[in-house]
Amino acid sequence: MKLELTAQQIEVQFGSQGDESEENEQMDWFVDRRAANFRERRRMCSINVAFMKLRRYIPTFPYEKRLSKIDTLNLAIAYISLLENLLNSDHQSMHAYLKEALVMARSGNPQAPPWSTSGLLTFLFKYFSTVPMKKGV
Repeated sequence: MKLELTAQQIEVQFGSQGDESEENEQMDWFVDRRAANFRERRRMCSINVAFMKLRRYIPTFPYEKRLSKIDTLNLAIAYISLLENLLNSDHQSMHAYLKEALVMARSGNPQAPPWSTSGLLTFLFKYFSTVPMKKGV
């Protein structure tokens, strides 16, 4: 008499090859997921470090806690625009240029520089009004 085993009986006795491959696939998925999470954490960390460095180079308001990332970018854009306009202006001093820009912005003049609406102008004007300026700066 021959002993014949069904496929189901073989799986019960010896385990299924399919189960083993599923476990391997799950393990591979977990390993891949952990690696992806690690890469994402490292990427976010490098972005946060870059924002910390950027915040050191833009003027900040003393009463503010910490600028958000979007506020940091907007302020950096406004500040770069200010510096570019300042370099291209015919004014002899930064104070005179800021004062003129402040007057134009407050009067609603369409010729006012685009960065003058950011609040940066008011801050800089107050700052440079209290700091002694050298001639020709």
